[in-house]
Amino acid sequence: MTGKVYIVGAGPGAADLLTLRAAKVLQSAAVVLHDDLVSPQVLDLIAPSAEVINVGKRCGRHGTSQEQINALMVFYARREATVVVRLKSGDPAIFGRLGEEIESLRNAEIPFEIVPGITAAHASAAAASLTLTDRRSASALVLLTAHHCANRPAKAWLDPAETTYAVYMPGPDYSQTARQLIRMGLDEATPCALVSNASSTQQQVQFLSLSELQFVTAVAAPALLIAGEVARSRNEAELCPISELLADAGQPQPAFGM
Repeated sequence: MTGKVYIVGAGPGAADLLTLRAAKVLQSAAVVLHDDLVSPQVLDLIAPSAEVINVGKRCGRHGTSQEQINALMVFYARREATVVVRLKSGDPAIFGRLGEEIESLRNAEIPFEIVPGITAAHASAAAASLTLTDRRSASALVLLTAHHCANRPAKAWLDPAETTYAVYMPGPDYSQTARQLIRMGLDEATPCALVSNASSTQQQVQFLSLSELQFVTAVAAPALLIAGEVARSRNEAELCPISELLADAGQPQPAFGM
């Protein structure tokens, strides 16, 4: 028996900006490994019986290495059938080293779940009474970081090969969306994830290439397209055959590979 790891977004700081699911998980946690930026107000929501460990890194002060954090998640999950929470500021999937932690859990065969949170871009725009995507002046939003992995040199911002594109309302003309992304500089082999009805009981996630996206004709709304190398991290066995995305069974099948 092993436990389960919940990777939880703590949001920008205010405790009442947590999701209800995040608050519920914190109340059931036996062990919480939290970042330095998680506010005291959020930490106060953790069950009194939980073991709370600060594994934060801030302003060049590295109290716990990423490798040690990965090992701690696996250790506590294996110690007993328990709930382990990895509590991260903002949203875990936005510049939060989530990919490295997911990889370590998968390699150790530890079950996990991601509980999203409000990211700093959303909270900062709200604080300034701004919209990030006013349709009169902004049709795109790209999230960037000025910090890079130590063993990787910084590349030019907006390098298509180093950028993730989150495309809201990508349909119903997926062919046009694919062509637009290719004109922006993305390679036709760019991996994509097409997510429909995210977080609902009707949720569907399909993995395909940008070339294959041109042949998609019917996906339940609302949908969001994630295009970039981050979508390549899933195992080949989890990829959805493109034929399942084609509304017309008699339509010629594309001969593109991932």
